Amino acid sequence: MRDLLKREWGKAKKGNGASASFMAVWRLGRRLLHLSTSFARGKVYFRKAKWRGRLVFAKGRPTIQQEGRLELGHLVRIWSNINPTQILVGRRGLLSIGDGAYINGALIAVENEVRIGKNCYLAPMVQIVDNDDFGLGEQQVQDAKPIIIEEDAWLATRAMILKGVRIGKGAVVAVGAVVEEDVAPYTLVAGVPARPIRQLKAI
Repeated sequence: MRDLLKREWGKAKKGNGASASFMAVWRLGRRLLHLSTSFARGKVYFRKAKWRGRLVFAKGRPTIQQEGRLELGHLVRIWSNINPTQILVGRRGLLSIGDGAYINGALIAVENEVRIGKNCYLAPMVQIVDNDDFGLGEQQVQDAKPIIIEEDAWLATRAMILKGVRIGKGAVVAVGAVVEEDVAPYTLVAGVPARPIRQLKAI
């Protein structure tokens, strides 16, 4: 909590002088009110989830269908700004979302296992589906395979991650790419199907 407050104070504080300090306090108050509202939404929408951290935030109205296990880390943010984030976890499914992950308007459908690492970013309309039968109704799901997204990965708008794929640490999946094979750490991939474009510098 202390780190969160320090971060929000840093965002609110701009300029110099007494008037700037007053404005910083006012901005901090607004930001904390926004965070409190987002935290309350998170408590409601993810009440069936296992919280491994203390703070989970939700903005907008996500669609949550949880029959299996959903695990949420610390400081996870699940936004629905452009379109709703959709999370569907089947009876035998496990979805794990690591600390500091940010998800905004993605679709995540899990029948086996999906693990999203720390500090990952999922842009609007990203699709992560661990089986081929999603959307086909009540029929038995066949051949679902785990998807692992390692920490610090960034999935851009409309990227699609197919079953059995591992996205390496710090990798970036470009807009509209369809990933059907593993992506090495710190690699940019693009295209349909996705192919390596270049190596990225480790931070």
